[in-house]
Amino acid sequence: MAELYYHTRVWSNETSEYERHRIPGMIVTKAGTVLIYNEARRTGSDWAMMDIFLQRSGDGGRTFGERIYLARGTEQYHTVNNPVMAQDRDGRIHFLHCEDYSVNGGRVLYRYSDDDGVTWSDPRDITDATLPGYRNAFALGPGHGICTKDGTLLFPIWMVPKAYERAVHDHGPSVISVLYSKDKGETWQMGDIMRGSPDAPTPNETTVAETSDGRVYLNARIGAKYRASAWSDNGYCYYTTLTGDHSLTDPICFGSTAAYRYGGRHAILFGNCDTDKARDHVTVRVSYDDGKTFPVKKLIDENCGGYVEIAVNNSTGVIYVLYEEQAGVNCYLTAFDLDWITE
Repeated sequence: MAELYYHTRVWSNETSEYERHRIPGMIVTKAGTVLIYNEARRTGSDWAMMDIFLQRSGDGGRTFGERIYLARGTEQYHTVNNPVMAQDRDGRIHFLHCEDYSVNGGRVLYRYSDDDGVTWSDPRDITDATLPGYRNAFALGPGHGICTKDGTLLFPIWMVPKAYERAVHDHGPSVISVLYSKDKGETWQMGDIMRGSPDAPTPNETTVAETSDGRVYLNARIGAKYRASAWSDNGYCYYTTLTGDHSLTDPICFGSTAAYRYGGRHAILFGNCDTDKARDHVTVRVSYDDGKTFPVKKLIDENCGGYVEIAVNNSTGVIYVLYEEQAGVNCYLTAFDLDWITE
């Protein structure tokens, strides 16, 4: 039965001391808990004084509990940025973020939770794994990472090589890669570096999903009004050439992917602002061939948009879309089933 379960505002500067709630991320845990998190900014700047907080929902995203703060800006490092999470096969939730895009002494930090996101380990510095000698600005995701069938944790990243001789705070031109762990977060390594091309210039914010045959599909924001994609057998090396997907229109903004596995069906879902003019027309697309084509799509919100994050509860088939309005003045959460998209 095709069903739209709800559409609700989850964050707003009308009800919060923060001016913006930006860079939304989301996962659904094995217990069915919906976790949403964001950069809670005092101003609109990417370099604003900000905090990162998480909220948990045990009723399928209809209501959320109190804030759980995972990082706070300081006088030394105002910006605690690009929060990402993924849950491994044993239920541990892994959380990573940066301080000041890991420049001027800012770090890349890692924490974990073994109780479904209620309490968290102390932060651990994993900056040395992120090629600090190679790059200036560095950022995770945003959105979320994944855990593959063999247990590998994968978190897409972008970074600005020092060889490009740009100011240390510049966000481009950038390259992309994956930060990964094969031992449940004990150690971390960087995957192969992917650069842009005339068809896929300046790749940056990137998202991944596991395909039906266990490969990894990568979908990237680029410096053009469409997306780019690549595939890898393991998700961290030997990706195919990053190629523009001109069928996926984009206003140069973050979009998200997630693997849908429920009721004997497997699909790759992709959510973004389906326009080359402005950050609006939030849309979800469905691919039945592991990201090669997206023949089915559904408009979620014609008038609003921004960064779009997507997650799936693969025990119930419920799909969640979390997205910004007016660069985080408001953020909305929508939940529905696959038939609602495809009807």
